[in-house]
Amino acid sequence: MSREKIISFTDSHSREQIEFIVDLCNQNSYSSNKRGTDRVAGMILHHLDPFFKYHDVVEQDEVGSHHILRNHQGGRAVYLVGHMDTVFSPDHEFQTCRKEGGILYGPGTSDMKGGIGVIVYALKSLHHIGVLERINMTVILNSDEELGSVTSQPLFERELRNAELCLVAECAGPNGEVVVSRNGKIGARIDCNGEDRHISTVADKKASAVLELAHQVIALEELNASFPDAGINVGKIEGGLGSSTIAGHAAAQVDIRWINEEYRPMLLESIERSLSEHNQPGCQSRFTILNSRPAMPINIKTERLFKRIQETGRGLGQVVNSEHRRGTSDANFFGAAGIPTIDGFGPKGDREHTAEEHIEIGSLKERTALLANVLFDLSMKDE
Repeated sequence: MSREKIISFTDSHSREQIEFIVDLCNQNSYSSNKRGTDRVAGMILHHLDPFFKYHDVVEQDEVGSHHILRNHQGGRAVYLVGHMDTVFSPDHEFQTCRKEGGILYGPGTSDMKGGIGVIVYALKSLHHIGVLERINMTVILNSDEELGSVTSQPLFERELRNAELCLVAECAGPNGEVVVSRNGKIGARIDCNGEDRHISTVADKKASAVLELAHQVIALEELNASFPDAGINVGKIEGGLGSSTIAGHAAAQVDIRWINEEYRPMLLESIERSLSEHNQPGCQSRFTILNSRPAMPINIKTERLFKRIQETGRGLGQVVNSEHRRGTSDANFFGAAGIPTIDGFGPKGDREHTAEEHIEIGSLKERTALLANVLFDLSMKDE
């Protein structure tokens, strides 16, 4: 009977849920837009605060503040995690939602305001049928996931000891898969320093930071062949003043990923060794880690949790499969610590971080019912 009540609630509130997600997406919450992200937090908390007696705010100056909601005072808890920031700056062309058929396009629809909508309405449905209070629940809403969770990482690490399990609502896989494992990742920066000179003052050899960086980029990309299932990508590069100036400084942003956590020190050692070999006399290179998430391997506890979720899905007429995802999320912190962790409870979505980011509207009800029923099953485990 409770399952039917949950489904009835999600069906009857589907239009309201979509409107909520549209409102979230139409409010810009670029990671560096603190005011906008705090507005998004207020919109979410308007729905969730009545269900949670305890609300801790972790104030931030440069990004939106982080929020921890609890319906209990102590003991281990089920954690639900979602981030409120997006990658779209206030001057980006992609600022508002549009519907086309069964698709909702909008900034953050897939990553991950659609998932926030799933969390909010799953909790609403459990409150509606009177079982939310049975579960020791902690909800974390952070504001810098797209920056690597630099300021929220300490918060997650403090909370790990209290986590019985963790469910995250990043977007589902294309066929509704949930995520049971993820790559580890480092976001880093390379700075090459040379000597600023006008080209007319140099007769032969020059200490060009741009040329040095070019050699380092090639060397780093070649490391990809040495580490199976790992990847190094040099993204944005910058440097120099103009064509007639020898660059005294050049920089690059680097993305480093791996599946096996044992690769992390080996990758870093290889990168440091590569950067220590200077190609241009008078040039030096420096490697700086900006953010880092450990790899999230699947473990026995996560496998058991996934099987329970599959069983719950079958009871709803849903086929739930699993996938490994090369991207990272805040689920990594929990999964890497050995806590049973499942990600991907959000709606089916695609093209995140682009102006074509979208979700399948029909999948919202399915994912909300799935998450709510998984939590309901947890509430019944001791009965």
